[in-house]
This record gives sequence, structure tokens and C-alpha cells, in this order.
Amino acid sequence: MGNLVRVKEKYQVTIPAQLRELVPLHTGDYLEASVYMDGILLRPKRWVDTPRRKSGILEFLHESRTATRSREEIDTALSADRASWDR
Repeated sequence: MGNLVRVKEKYQVTIPAQLRELVPLHTGDYLEASVYMDGILLRPKRWVDTPRRKSGILEFLHESRTATRSREEIDTALSADRASWDR
């Protein structure tokens, strides 16, 4: 059986912590709501500024071609770039 949540005033619901940790969700994140079968499906939605994203990826590709970096350094750089997309 799933988690039980209550619809409050203004049709607000609280997503249980154990579900938020699995997705994960953060304050201010957007969810896309759609009708699915006999219920409502909520999916995380990331809004990305395309020009900023493209510039970061191009810089990363240029750097990776000109410098030798470990897998850990590349993973760290990618994580930092992805985190900046959500700001």
C-alpha cells in the first residue's frame, strides 16, 4: 500500500519524507502534474536556462580535450555544472 496524504486547504498536500528522499525533492522544486489512470502523477520538472547550460557544456568539452583529468575530477566538474542549472 502507498503512503496516505491528506488534501488541505487550497488543495495542498505534503509529500512524505521517505518519498522525497527517494526522488529527491527540494524546497522550490517544480513538479509536473498529470492525470494517470485513476489518479494524479507528480514528476520532478527541471527548468534549465539553455544558453547557460550550453556554455557550460562547451567549456567542459574544451577543457576535457586540453587537460588530463581523473574520472573523479570529471565527475566533480559535471556535478557542479548540473547543480548550477537548478539555480
